[in-house]
Amino acid sequence: MADHSRFHLDRDGHSVTVQLDGTARPAEVLVDGRVVARGPAPREGTTVLRAELPGDPPRPLRITLARRGGAFRCEMEAGGVRQALPRVPLIPARPPGPRPGPLRAARRLLRRTARRAAGGPSRSGRF
Repeated sequence: MADHSRFHLDRDGHSVTVQLDGTARPAEVLVDGRVVARGPAPREGTTVLRAELPGDPPRPLRITLARRGGAFRCEMEAGGVRQALPRVPLIPARPPGPRPGPLRAARRLLRRTARRAAGGPSRSGRF
């Protein structure tokens, strides 16, 4: 089974993301949503990818991917500072509150129909 991972960090006003789709596909470095570097995902050991942060002049950054014991670790070095990129979920957590979908729409329709049948005002005020 492939290990799908995503790491993300905001640095100097830019979004830096590293995506891994197992070891069969290359690892990708995205800066502000654009792919700026690709390289092999490490099966064991480390892989180093080089990219640049946009600006005048562009600032180089170095991404180090390590795989030990089946888990990936990602570090970024930019401007002489090394930082670990935190792993972020591939699927965002669902926000709290009612679940959207057909059941919610059906309940809303039933409430509206019941109000109209009872002769009460609707939210739009037209009926």
